[in-house]
Amino acid sequence: MNLPEIPKGFKALLPEEAKRRNFLIEKIAKIVELWGYDRVVPPTIEFLSTFKTVDEKLENLSFKLVDRFSGRLMAVRPDFTPQVSRIVASSFKEELPPFRFYYFGRVFRDGEEEREIFQFGFELIGVKETEADAEIVSIVANILNELGLKSFQIDIGHTEFFEGAVEELGLEDEKELIEILSHKDFSGLELFCDREKISKEKKEKLKQLIELYGGEEVLNEAEKIFKGHRAKRALKQLKEMFQILKSYGFERQVIFDLSERRGLKYHSGITFEVFHPLYGFSIGGGGRYDSLTKKFGRELPATGLALNVDALQQLLEKKKLFPKEEGKDFYLIDLKKELHLAYKLAKELRKLGYSVSRDIVKRDYKISVETAFKKGFKWVIVLNRREEPKNVLLTRGEKQPLELPESVNEIANVLKKLFTEES
Repeated sequence: MNLPEIPKGFKALLPEEAKRRNFLIEKIAKIVELWGYDRVVPPTIEFLSTFKTVDEKLENLSFKLVDRFSGRLMAVRPDFTPQVSRIVASSFKEELPPFRFYYFGRVFRDGEEEREIFQFGFELIGVKETEADAEIVSIVANILNELGLKSFQIDIGHTEFFEGAVEELGLEDEKELIEILSHKDFSGLELFCDREKISKEKKEKLKQLIELYGGEEVLNEAEKIFKGHRAKRALKQLKEMFQILKSYGFERQVIFDLSERRGLKYHSGITFEVFHPLYGFSIGGGGRYDSLTKKFGRELPATGLALNVDALQQLLEKKKLFPKEEGKDFYLIDLKKELHLAYKLAKELRKLGYSVSRDIVKRDYKISVETAFKKGFKWVIVLNRREEPKNVLLTRGEKQPLELPESVNEIANVLKKLFTEES
């Protein structure tokens, strides 16, 4: 009989990985809260219509099931942003914006590769000004810098610029063009232009569009090439945002990529995507979505971003940026059947703030000692031995045990004094 397998695209976190995940989430949450964001916890399962209303792609990506009470189709969450938009529109009807919320957890997408992705995201809802977009980018930069990931890059685009440029060129097959430009596929662009019989002038502009990638100078270059109202308005917003990023001191990590139409269908303005050279894919993305909350009954401008926590954890592990694991504190082995001393001592040590586990396996206590040190415990206490002294403290690598008194309070006081002096 074969052992049960985990379905493709899912994974389990072992204890050490789980501790690192908790560390990562807690650290990011502290940073985001310093920017004034409050946590929300959307449900794991919602009616499919919540996601289908927003983007047809989300319906196709969703794991679906039937609600036995209503008979309606439900979906296991494929995306957080529609949920946060629904929460704001339905639960904060009487409150004035802005709304700053963050969340974390798994999204589930029935795709080819990763089907379970752990995200940490934050949304700023109710602010149309470009400063909101700059705040989102600044928070990302703040997080990654604090985590020690100095070589990251945030690619910034604008859906209105891209669509305005395509409109200005009078091109119709936008879907194929998006694919070609996103891959910087010059040969593919040549074939596309030849097949569509695109004029020499438009072809030249398309080649210039694909090269609009770089620093602040790219915005000035784009202004010379595309004169349409949509493109100009988008470039003005990007310039405003860049000035704000300069004031935060995060401008060096920003790259403008004007030849890509990033994000999901609901994104409708400035978009962001985060990269790191040691990870081959995006580690986060998002952007503006001014029309999304309207679908849930309240029209509010909004922007936000979600980070791939699985990717961040891989990067921190690769760069050895996680703090060294300190290990657990005490492992208690009581050789007397009644075990009263072990119970009381464990309780007292926990009151003092130490982690304590008891040995509840019947075996030679020397094996238990060896096992405890292998599992990362700092100290082992053996109680009620047959030989003298009856109670001892063992430390990894030290052959000579420390004699302990007989009563619980005396043992606790000795240990408290000992570790206070050491620290």
